[in-house]
Amino acid sequence: MEQADWDALKEQMTSPWGSMKLKCDGFEIDLVQRTNPTKKNWETTVYVDGYLKGIWLACDHKTGEPEHEETRRFYRKVTRALYAKKDIEAYRKIFGKREATKREAVKFITYDWSWKSFTSLKKHLLANNTSIARIADF
Repeated sequence: MEQADWDALKEQMTSPWGSMKLKCDGFEIDLVQRTNPTKKNWETTVYVDGYLKGIWLACDHKTGEPEHEETRRFYRKVTRALYAKKDIEAYRKIFGKREATKREAVKFITYDWSWKSFTSLKKHLLANNTSIARIADF
């Protein structure tokens, strides 16, 4: 994709109802802006070949290794602490510093099909796909 195409995509994604179709290594990708009324923001949702399949979010939650190619190529990796800070403080009081530090280091990794930042979406697409072409706006 040329810089003009990226600029057009970024322009469309600055509004809460922008959309665009891309062809990435044989996959047809629909990038659709949608609003999130509870958080009062908008995010870009990635549809792969016209679908959002929950099975694509499956991965090893400890290592983050995805089970499907679509996950690796198009979805956002989310890493969160398994234990809340409040629980870590309770473990520190009960079991000591060493055990609390072990539990604090445990992370839970999953994937999400929505992106909040256009820049991070672009960077991820460029890093994980060899050919990206703009199909059309819809």
